[in-house]
Amino acid sequence: MLGGLLDEAIELAKDPSNKVLFLHCGGIQNMCLFNREGSKPLCSLCSHTTSKVIRGYKNIESKSLREFIPNDIIKTPEFSYDNVEELRAVSYRGVAIGLSVHSNYITCTRNLNVAINENSRSYFDCHLNQCVRMVDAVYNVFDQFKPDIVYTYNGRFEEVRPLYDICEGLGIHYVLSEVFPTGTPRWYKVQYDNHFTLDIKYFVELREYCWNHYKLSEQEKIALGKSFFERRRNAEFAGDKIYVKNQIAGKIPPINPKKINIAIMNSSEDEFASIGGEWEKLKIFPNQYEGIIYLLENAPKNIHFYLRIHPNLKNITYGYHRKLWSLESKYSNITVIRGDSDISTYSLIDAVDKVISFGSTTGIEAAYWGKPSILMGPSFYYYDEICYVPKNKEEILGLLRSELKPKYNMNLLKYGAYILDSNPVVIPDKNIDCISNPHSFLGVKYHTSPFINFAGGERLTGFIIATCRKVLGSKIFSKYTVPLEEEL
Repeated sequence: MLGGLLDEAIELAKDPSNKVLFLHCGGIQNMCLFNREGSKPLCSLCSHTTSKVIRGYKNIESKSLREFIPNDIIKTPEFSYDNVEELRAVSYRGVAIGLSVHSNYITCTRNLNVAINENSRSYFDCHLNQCVRMVDAVYNVFDQFKPDIVYTYNGRFEEVRPLYDICEGLGIHYVLSEVFPTGTPRWYKVQYDNHFTLDIKYFVELREYCWNHYKLSEQEKIALGKSFFERRRNAEFAGDKIYVKNQIAGKIPPINPKKINIAIMNSSEDEFASIGGEWEKLKIFPNQYEGIIYLLENAPKNIHFYLRIHPNLKNITYGYHRKLWSLESKYSNITVIRGDSDISTYSLIDAVDKVISFGSTTGIEAAYWGKPSILMGPSFYYYDEICYVPKNKEEILGLLRSELKPKYNMNLLKYGAYILDSNPVVIPDKNIDCISNPHSFLGVKYHTSPFINFAGGERLTGFIIATCRKVLGSKIFSKYTVPLEEEL
């Protein structure tokens, strides 16, 4: 997001009444998503490269966050935590640093339930301590500069969560940016004005804005919305990875017509873990596994479940995925379909009587394809009245017993259209080209952008940076080892 934020800063600086300050890390964090094991030379490379890029724009004042810490010898508070839940609950000066640290960790490892022990504690303590430094630095910046508005990105990760939480706490206007894939080297940027990037109701606002501002006829908008579901089913790009390319249309497990057959579509739970807010409050169960167990142990005897494990989990070896495999040997009312199975997700949806999801896209897709869809967790379509949304366990059982009719309304099509075409809310590059061009040379895969060009050309600059990152990020320079042990 360096390019996206820099582009915004250049645009704002054109107005002489604006005083623009561009902040960069400057090594205040020992570890981050791009330096996961705390390599000092890799940190220095990033700081040098970022500073060099920013200095190329003379009208932008830039400072390192490190400048706002009096010195590196500061006494940080000690945090007590003995498990993941206690780690997630750690906060400092109103900032959810525990959530942010865990969010970074699961992004790196996809391990939802890391074991907290002597080995892992030093790793997480370091992360918490660097969060403390950053929180203090941000407060110092705000005290000195008293910003009217703050621009940053994402809001979820350790590198940026302090900015989001502090702005929320102090009532400072903020704008978060996020980028989304288009299936090409050019990503698109959307801004969230005084809202978190994963705010469900704001997602609906953006979607409604797009629907009302498409330069299309009503029939063309409807066709656009429908095409999202058609493309997903036909294994064509529709805003996300294509998960069904290797599935065989028409292939389903044996179905007992004397039973009420219900498909459970789980999701890759790590994608939306450690967000907090409504993504926690709207949960009925602490995790999907407990929800599935509840269904198996409390459903009427005439129901058989088919658990379609999300293909995005097929390479995950952690227990929250593996223990799903054993459900079939413990319970007689479930058939488990593994993530790498070539059984067709869409043919399964066609064959069953109802579909249960925990927030994955298949929940809304099932509704589109004419199946009663039950949503048992937070999702971007939670409020759309497309699915049956139980608020507690008793309501779940009522929906299992009841004969349900499919729900269908325009929100289905608005959702699909927005995922395919967000152009009315896309923020275009104004001053620099933020395209990410993929390259490969001498076995090194890397991406380049035109605005990062100071070593004899864009491609050569990208190759040099990528090669240096690969060398300096190797184990010989690592200060920490990312803990992978799982709490069983």
